Amino acid sequence: MKKSFFDKSVLTVLASAALLMSACAKKDDSAVRTAERTAVTAAAQSTNTANHCAEKSANWGKIFDPANNSNQFEEQVKGFVSATLDPINLGTISGDITAKTGVDFCGWFQFDSAGNLVPTSSAVIIKIVDSVAVQGINGQAVPPYNVIFSAGTSGTVNHTTRQIDVVFKDNYGEIRFQGQYGANGDMNLVEGSVYYTNTVAVSGYAVSSGRLGTFRAYKSSLIK
Repeated sequence: MKKSFFDKSVLTVLASAALLMSACAKKDDSAVRTAERTAVTAAAQSTNTANHCAEKSANWGKIFDPANNSNQFEEQVKGFVSATLDPINLGTISGDITAKTGVDFCGWFQFDSAGNLVPTSSAVIIKIVDSVAVQGINGQAVPPYNVIFSAGTSGTVNHTTRQIDVVFKDNYGEIRFQGQYGANGDMNLVEGSVYYTNTVAVSGYAVSSGRLGTFRAYKSSLIK
């Protein structure tokens, strides 16, 4: 069995998220959650995607803050979602990889023999689990806020340096994964930085960009 970077508390988070996703949120209190940011929804909800990103699957990775600076991490996450959602509608979000709140992601980056990304065979789902999703509202479950890119834009992998650089874009901006597999001595893991550049913002906010956080996932689940 592969050595996991998740501990029991992280697995508990994913299990809790599964329960929250399966329940219907109270319409009046959580209507904002229905306005997920998606690109090509039908493809994103395909059977292959659903199987790859099944809850509690090892294909899920984490986006977090290694220094556990949750205030800064929360600010970055809220800046990212401000393209489509007023950040005031999100609760607290921890940068600790073992916390109940945080950011999960499931992706697969398909590369051809030359190391170039195959956009139509690449995708990523980012799931933001805030305190509202964990606690619910008035006894009603509230799902996490999802950002789904069901096709990539551009990217490369260099199997000599073990570096990857992958970009996803939609009508609201782009997100970029830059990292390396085996960087920490474990060839099973991919780790690096996630950057975002929004091109729009909801009313009352400036267009935001910056570093979302550090990502970590299994190489076998992410790089194809």
